[in-house]
Amino acid sequence: MSIGVATVFYSKESNKGLLLILVAISAFIVVTSDNNPGTLIAHAINGLIALLFFSMTIEVKDNVLSWYFGFGFWRKNVEVSDITETSFYQSKWYQGIGIRMLSDGWLYNASIGSALKLSLSNGKHVYIGCKDTDGLKLALQTANEQITQNRFTRLGTFRLKLG
Repeated sequence: MSIGVATVFYSKESNKGLLLILVAISAFIVVTSDNNPGTLIAHAINGLIALLFFSMTIEVKDNVLSWYFGFGFWRKNVEVSDITETSFYQSKWYQGIGIRMLSDGWLYNASIGSALKLSLSNGKHVYIGCKDTDGLKLALQTANEQITQNRFTRLGTFRLKLG
């Protein structure tokens, strides 16, 4: 039970490079096409990719780490208390952006670069792409310390009522 929702960490990772590439592909399609229906489909696919994956928002509030793409697409949540270990990870260029399955877990990123690997209590691993991996790791540690402190506070209150 928490008194208020405190945002410990907030980051919005955007990928202007992806948008630039999609605009270039769209321009190429316009220049080289003969205005057939396939052109409209290609533009629609480019637009959909841009809307869904142009950014990723990462947030730590109370006991929950959440992240999502674009305007809320593919929202995921992990309770901070379920994270057993964190480590830094450098994503490879060939792993791309978006949602990727790695050999030992899932990678969520809006751009290629640094990520934080989360080892969960259920044995699964999640990789969160983030430019501020140090800040995210610190926020998770802070949230975990607050959870631990709240547990001890509640336990002490419970014991006082009994005594």
